[in-house]
Amino acid sequence: MLPIVQTEMTTLLENLRLLETLVTAPLGLHSDIKMLRQSLPIEGSSDIDATALRERRTAVSKSIKDVSSVALNTIGNISVTLTLLESFKPESGCDLTTGWIDRARRILIRSKEKVTSKLRQASVDKMRGVYVIIDPEVTGGRTIFDITESVLKGGASAIQYRDKGTDKSRMVKNAIDLQDICANHDALFIVNDHADIAILSNSSGLHIGQSDLSVENSRVITNESQIIGKSNNTVEQAINSQSEAADYLAIGPVYPTSTMGKNAKHPVGTETIREVKSRGIPVLVGIGGITIDNATSVFDAGADSICVASAITLADNPETATQELVNIFQSK
Repeated sequence: MLPIVQTEMTTLLENLRLLETLVTAPLGLHSDIKMLRQSLPIEGSSDIDATALRERRTAVSKSIKDVSSVALNTIGNISVTLTLLESFKPESGCDLTTGWIDRARRILIRSKEKVTSKLRQASVDKMRGVYVIIDPEVTGGRTIFDITESVLKGGASAIQYRDKGTDKSRMVKNAIDLQDICANHDALFIVNDHADIAILSNSSGLHIGQSDLSVENSRVITNESQIIGKSNNTVEQAINSQSEAADYLAIGPVYPTSTMGKNAKHPVGTETIREVKSRGIPVLVGIGGITIDNATSVFDAGADSICVASAITLADNPETATQELVNIFQSK
């Protein structure tokens, strides 16, 4: 066996063992990964004893910060190794059959779907409380970065970067910097409209409107771990967005608003939120015209989160304004 083939086969074995440790559910998928590793034609691919296995799992759990992210990277590493090994002829000593490689790729696809679904769910679970729109035109003369720092200190769980007037190159830089700020606060960073900027900034997700790409087409562009939210103005639109498998739905404007500009629709009121929530929508965001005076009514109607712009970003103290709304959410 060529040294390079031996090295790559050993790497493949270790990555399969790691993936087997990280992906423990569902049982059928875990078993398939295990059998794939057992069938790898290389010395050492058989099961290790129970004690050593427990020690390995304990060591991995103590050493890894983010299991899902490591699992996703491991899947990518295995895919790269398979592609490389596939390029060698049998004379090289590579004994992987086409059938084994095809089976491995099918298992990797299932593993990736499982892991990315878990990552998206972890992000969706954070979509609770106060969600702030950061728009360069609605900052009261302050920078979008200062506003973002303030609202996150105030307890906002998510930020949406909405920018209608900046060139794309500057938007990318802004988005990357905003993503870094959000990451430091363990908050979601969502990009409005622009899937390319969502990808380049490694955002938590993308927010789209009714006239943008569909959820399905947006998922082709974004990576599998990014969530997608969609704006809705009617119950019918919300039902359609749910059928598209949007990760969260925004309903609004709930009240009259000036920050949506020419795209502002007729206010839908809290009754629309109540009706949409009754349809089993898992994560619902109320948006538009929400202030400290009416936030309670929006939460009472069933909103999991309120999306706010000027009531926070134009406030004298955005941190305090955010905290006041967070307090209302936490009192529910």
